[in-house]
Amino acid sequence: MASLNLPAERHEPSSRDGYRDELNFAEFPLASLSSTLPKGVKTLEFSDQIFDKSRNDHVTRRLTITASDKYGLPTAMDDEVILGLIQLTAQAENVDRKVLFTRYELLKLLNWTDDSRNYSRLKQSLNRWLGVTLYYDHAWWSKEEQSWVSEGFHVLEQVTILDNERRRRRTKEGGQEAGKSFFVWNEVVFNSFRAGYLKQLDFDFYKRLDSAIAKRMYRFLDKRFYRGSRLECDLRTFACEHIGLSKSYHTGELKRVLTPAIAELEEHGFLKRLPPEERFVRKARGEWSAVFVRGSKRAEVAITTDGGLVQELVDRGLNQASAGRLVSGAEPGKVREKIAMFDWLVARRDARVRRNPAGFLYRAISEDFQLPKDYVAAVAPPTRVPPQRVPLQSQTLESHTPEDDAPEVPSDRDAIDRFWGSLPTEEQARIEQELVRSAPHFLRENYVEGKKERGILFKTVRQAIIDTYVRQKLAEAA
Repeated sequence: MASLNLPAERHEPSSRDGYRDELNFAEFPLASLSSTLPKGVKTLEFSDQIFDKSRNDHVTRRLTITASDKYGLPTAMDDEVILGLIQLTAQAENVDRKVLFTRYELLKLLNWTDDSRNYSRLKQSLNRWLGVTLYYDHAWWSKEEQSWVSEGFHVLEQVTILDNERRRRRTKEGGQEAGKSFFVWNEVVFNSFRAGYLKQLDFDFYKRLDSAIAKRMYRFLDKRFYRGSRLECDLRTFACEHIGLSKSYHTGELKRVLTPAIAELEEHGFLKRLPPEERFVRKARGEWSAVFVRGSKRAEVAITTDGGLVQELVDRGLNQASAGRLVSGAEPGKVREKIAMFDWLVARRDARVRRNPAGFLYRAISEDFQLPKDYVAAVAPPTRVPPQRVPLQSQTLESHTPEDDAPEVPSDRDAIDRFWGSLPTEEQARIEQELVRSAPHFLRENYVEGKKERGILFKTVRQAIIDTYVRQKLAEAA
């Protein structure tokens, strides 16, 4: 059986060369950009028009996605799961439609936390893909036939997840491999794999992106850049049909929603920075194009300081870019001091780090928090602890608790996420704009200043603003 264009020796990919993306899946979205969809929505549709050389004519390509009543349409999370399944297939010793795996290794591949909630999310996602049907109308590229063809299929034909009892029984009867869960690709999808209609994917870079829009843009643009380093396409077709933004958006809204994701790709070096007038070009009344130029480097942050410290911060939840900026702008001793303090607080499950651990660590370093008295007393004899002198510009830990930004109510996290996720994307954007305009000066200032880079502090402030609003709405409803 033909391989997936991978090296013959099996290995765990540690670089961008080891990962793959199926090119049809990179062309049109398979999932909604939102974490949830309005109740009753069971169909997504994307289309465009291209010139088909095999027909010597223009052809309309259309993808229709339908879902089961129970599990619904795939979301951005499910899109990542499918990418993970492709990587498991590429890493398998024997290339076959049936792929053995454990949920633990899939969680690690996706950089998801190893906990019961994510095990449940994986199971739900795999069941959702079983119920999803894709209808490609002259939109599935057959490499064997060298033309756009029509196909209708489920992505996965079978999923078997073994519980502990079945795994123990099967392992005892047939060995370690027999005790693994497995999934089976649809034949159409697997034939595309086998025909080599794949491209390399920098999956590590993909996972470092925060925005679902940025992730979707990266996959589409990375595919299209093979023709050249510059791409210009119709703005509405790009945003609505290939990225998946709402078709009800007007041109101004499309540009506004795309801009933060573009900025994230620029920050990581995947896209070249362009001024707005060069990024979005008016062609005629009501017609705009979007211009993208591949950056000179990808997914790397220039770190000229202690790379080990950067990795320690990344291991504690910060992204590579934020960690690099902190290490390059602070004394190494200060960074290590705050890491040790952070680890102590986490081990004690302290309320100060419970809500947003990575955001707390970022601020502790960037604002040079004073070490808390209880920590100092715990790690050193009192007689050897020098008096703490706090510069006027420094923020003390005792004077700033999570309550300064938003009430600490961990028990309502799921309710907040459900309420916010139930709102349409355009409604979320409208509400967020209003909340920022009416927010206290400190929060509004940090939101506006941090929006371009969308780092940890920006995310912390944004979440605090949204949480306060949602809690108020939930209280009114109760």
